Amino acid sequence: MTRDKLLEIANKHPSLKDGVRSPLISDLVSDMRSKITVQLISGNKNSRRRHATTIAFKVAFDALSPSVAQSVTNDLVTLFLDENVKARTARASETTDFLQHEAEKLKQKLAGTEQAIADYKLQFKESLPEHLNLYMSMLERAQNSRVEVARQLETVKSQKSLLELQTRSSGGISEQQVRLNNLRKKYDELSVQYTESHPDLVTLRSEIDQLKTAAPRRTANSLVRQEITAAKSQIALLVEQREKIDEQISSLQQRIINIPQVERGLLSLNRDYEAVKEQYDQIVGNTMQAQMAESLEQGRKAERFSILEPPLLPDQPYKPDRKKFLAAGFAASLFLPLGLVIGLAFMDKSIRGANSIEMITGHAPLVVIGVIETEEELQRQRNRKIKAIIAVLLGFVSIVIATHFLYQPLDMLMYKLMYKLGVS
Repeated sequence: MTRDKLLEIANKHPSLKDGVRSPLISDLVSDMRSKITVQLISGNKNSRRRHATTIAFKVAFDALSPSVAQSVTNDLVTLFLDENVKARTARASETTDFLQHEAEKLKQKLAGTEQAIADYKLQFKESLPEHLNLYMSMLERAQNSRVEVARQLETVKSQKSLLELQTRSSGGISEQQVRLNNLRKKYDELSVQYTESHPDLVTLRSEIDQLKTAAPRRTANSLVRQEITAAKSQIALLVEQREKIDEQISSLQQRIINIPQVERGLLSLNRDYEAVKEQYDQIVGNTMQAQMAESLEQGRKAERFSILEPPLLPDQPYKPDRKKFLAAGFAASLFLPLGLVIGLAFMDKSIRGANSIEMITGHAPLVVIGVIETEEELQRQRNRKIKAIIAVLLGFVSIVIATHFLYQPLDMLMYKLMYKLGVS
C-alpha cells in the first residue's frame, strides 16, 4: 500500500489514470487508496468481545472495468502474500538473533557461576559436604586408635612400674626368674583375649615350663634396667602417638562442624547455578525452535497467508445499487413532469374556454365558436404522434442497451428471469 507500489500498479493499468481529474501523482495515489477495500473476517460473528479473532480478510478494488478490477485485485493479493513472507522471515530472523544474544549472555553468566562454585570448593576443600561420610569413618577409626594407644600406654606403664618395683626389691633375683615373671604377665594378658589353644599362649606356656626346669642364671639387674629403658621409650612413643591422634581427632571434628556452614553457601551457589542453567536450557531450546521456524519461513513451508478464493471477474457492477437507481429514476420521471405541468399551469395566464371568460367577466358569452382544425394542423398532429412513437422506441432500445452493458448482460438476465419463473 505504499506510494511506489501503488504507482507501479497504476503504470501497469493506464486506465486507472483516466478517472482522476487532477494530474498530480499524489491525487492518483489517494484515489487508488480510496478504491482499495480490506474487510476483516472474525472467527465468531456473534461474539461481543472487543477484539474478535481475525481468521481471514477480503481484498477488493473498485474500477469501471471488471477486468481492470480483477487484475488490480490480483496484484494486491500478490503484494499481501509477498509482504507476509517477508515480514514473517524478518520476524523469525530477529527472534533468532535476540535469542542467540540472550543465550550468549546466560552462557557467560553460567560460566561465572561455575567458576564461583569451583573457587568456593577450593577455598573450603577440607569441609565439603561430600566428605562427611569419609570424615565420620576417619573419626571413628581415630577414636578407636586412641583407645588402643591409651590401653597400650597403660599396659606399658604398668610393666614399667612393676619392673621398677622388682628392681628395688629383688636384689638377688636371677635373670631367669625375671624372664619367667615377664612371660607369666604376658601370658595373663593374652589369656584375656585368646583361648588356651591359641598358638601364642601355647608358645608362652612352653617357654614358662622350660624356665621352671632350667637352672638359675645370673642376676637380672642389668636386664631389668634395659627393659625399664625400653618401656620408657615405648611410653614416649605412645604419648606422642596419642597426641597426634588427638590432633587428628580435633581436626576432623572441626571439619565436621564446618561442613553445615560450607554446605549452606554451596547450596546457595548451586541454586543460582540451577536457575541460570534452567534459563540457559530454555533459551537454547527456544533458539533452536526459532532457527527451525526461520528455515521454514525461508523455504516457505511454514504457516502463512493462503488464498481461499482468487479474484474473480465481476459479472455485475458493485455500485451503485441498480434497483434503487431505477426506482429513483422511475419516481423522478413520474413526479417531475407532473410537478412541472402543475407549475406551468399555475403560471399560465391565458384564457381558455367560455368558463374562463365567465369567471373573469361575471357574464356568460353570447356565442361560443369551436376550434376549426385545418388540414395543415391535422398533419402536424400526426407528425407529432409518429415522432413520439419513434422516441419511445429509441428510448426502449437505449434502456435495453444500457441494461446489457451497464447493469447485467441480457442473456444472464434472461436466465435469471427464467429461473425465477421456473422455466427450464
